[in-house]
Amino acid sequence: MVLIAGLFVTINKVKAQDIQFSQFYANTLYLNPAFAGSTHDLRGVLHQRLQWPKLEAKYITSSASLDTYIKKTKGGVGLILMKDWQGANTISSTDIALQYAQEVNFSSKFSMRFGLQGAYVSRNISYAQLTFPDQYTDGGYSGVPTSEYFGVNRKNFFDLSAGTLFYTDNLWLGISAHHINMPNQSFYNEVNRLPMKIGVVGGYKIKLDGGEANSPDKTSRYSLTPTFYYKMQGKSDQLDVGIYGMHDDLMLGFWYRGLPIKRYERNQNNESMIVLLGYRIKRLVISYSYDFTISKLNTARTGGSHEFNLTYIYPLPLKRKMYKRLPCPKF
Repeated sequence: MVLIAGLFVTINKVKAQDIQFSQFYANTLYLNPAFAGSTHDLRGVLHQRLQWPKLEAKYITSSASLDTYIKKTKGGVGLILMKDWQGANTISSTDIALQYAQEVNFSSKFSMRFGLQGAYVSRNISYAQLTFPDQYTDGGYSGVPTSEYFGVNRKNFFDLSAGTLFYTDNLWLGISAHHINMPNQSFYNEVNRLPMKIGVVGGYKIKLDGGEANSPDKTSRYSLTPTFYYKMQGKSDQLDVGIYGMHDDLMLGFWYRGLPIKRYERNQNNESMIVLLGYRIKRLVISYSYDFTISKLNTARTGGSHEFNLTYIYPLPLKRKMYKRLPCPKF
């Protein structure tokens, strides 16, 4: 727990970074609030990420979301709940967010969505599980009380985010801004703002069979979809770039996460290679991905990162010709 304590002591000197999901399209409400109601059906999502399971400072994140389309307003509403644990549950965070997205069709080929999110965030720290350097002697842990000063064990704040999506039948581009109000996240009686995160996501769907002739939304059975996701927060930025391959109800995806053209403290920014396998059973989608660590952290034998996703889409009684589907992957 000394490592976790060290991270905690410096928490008010560094800028915290948001969680990164490898299956970002499987957890779209977290990606961008403009996705709320984008399926034009009722969608429920359960998502789980386990990062670096062989390290003491592992990260475990669980999320559940529900969103649906509102025919009367041509918009969508969403609810997302997220729980995050860091370092054997020493530091945890609970997020509850409500979203609304408005859809605007400028023509038969070009559409946009605008989304807004308000979230309530509660962050907690368990001091009882921490040990500090002044509690250790040459003989090991002494058990004497630490002289470290502690702040409060809970910090609550409101968080505001927004996003937009531009899309055609095959192409899409989305921009999101999280933590617009830059809330104070400090456990101490001081100000430590959570830096704004800017995300840009996009891709192009290549339909290898031209789409099904009898499908109202021209769903393609065979397709390749190159995608990218760039995010920037504080002094850090990262890029995910890869491709999805769809064969009937089976999907296979590969990504690279890193930004090798930019170095941090003389280290090249190579983080991970990611592989995804997904399968669709009628309205249920099941997917799993694994991150292969390729950074210098690989020497610590992190155990990589695992993500599991379950998505169920319940059809609403809508006239399908009323809207255009987003071409981005459903996994």
